[in-house]
Amino acid sequence: MKEKLDICMTSNVFPFGKGHAYGGERIIGYLTEELIKLGHNVWLFAREGTIPPEGVKDFIPVGPLKSDKDVYYEAVLEYFKKYDTFWDIYQCNYFGDGYDRDIHHLAKRVCELTWCVWCHCKPFFNHIEAQNIISYSSLMQSDFVVRGVPTTMIHYGIPKDLYQFEPIPDDYAVWIGKIEGGKNPKAAILLARAVGLPIVIIGPPYNTGSFWQQVGPYIDNKNVFWVRGASDEQKQKIMSKAKVFISSNDNTWREHFGIVNIEALAMGVPILAFNRIGQECAISTDAIIRDGEHGFFLNYKDSNNFEEILATGYPLLQRIIASEISRQECRDQFEAKWTSEIMAKRYVWFYRHLLQNGDVSAVEIPF
Repeated sequence: MKEKLDICMTSNVFPFGKGHAYGGERIIGYLTEELIKLGHNVWLFAREGTIPPEGVKDFIPVGPLKSDKDVYYEAVLEYFKKYDTFWDIYQCNYFGDGYDRDIHHLAKRVCELTWCVWCHCKPFFNHIEAQNIISYSSLMQSDFVVRGVPTTMIHYGIPKDLYQFEPIPDDYAVWIGKIEGGKNPKAAILLARAVGLPIVIIGPPYNTGSFWQQVGPYIDNKNVFWVRGASDEQKQKIMSKAKVFISSNDNTWREHFGIVNIEALAMGVPILAFNRIGQECAISTDAIIRDGEHGFFLNYKDSNNFEEILATGYPLLQRIIASEISRQECRDQFEAKWTSEIMAKRYVWFYRHLLQNGDVSAVEIPF
């Protein structure tokens, strides 16, 4: 098999500039960067306004999105016809309503990355012939299995040098994410206030009702601060100095990965991870952290019972404040498991497996 693979990559990569896109878009950008660093040729079909990684073989702007057709597929097909390019791998990372399943003539092997069960990979639901589908966590994988779609699981990763390790923290907590009901920022605020720890809330008011109910009433710029959104540089300045990252959720939310968790580890920030008993999040099921080594799990039964949250979380937060968790071990956990280089090497293994063995319904990556 040839050493350099020719890879066609499609997605909403970095539509508003690096660090400002949603999680899935960022990950595809990081994956593209790392594949190029590993010596592979990547053609990137991405939204207009994307900042393409240095060294990309070709960047083809795609857009605007349309409700009745898959503009990514059409762009790839047009390029294929114009330049007679035949790729080793065609990785689809976004589907429009007009998705055409007959795409296997464009590359030796076609694979798809799932982002969520409600809007991606719908063409394959309940189809036995669904093959080469990738999920990013064991929870996402299980969601597709119950819909009759087996997947290969490859975890997310972020660049090793995107954030710098900060060994000496200040005395405040941080919460970061889209402000919406299931994320439960109110619980993080109330818990931080209970132990006398100021908290910085970072995130856009994705749901304005949730913002005004859960965050707005508590902002006093003394104990509770709000930053509407943050670039990677701003995260480095604010999040890296935090004593703890509070990763909260409520009864309705089951986090399938949570990129912010590995961002925290990269900067050496211990995590207090909410985890509903019987409805565990990926931070627990996928061992993003180990309890007592990189933070603690706040295991609860009912998020509406704040007395339970407080009784369980208060002593754990006190232990983090007392520096029981090594910030260096948090960084070590990130470097060992959650870098984009590791992620890209797993993708390359998967690509080569497909090229050597043919399509698969699911395969276990050996590392």
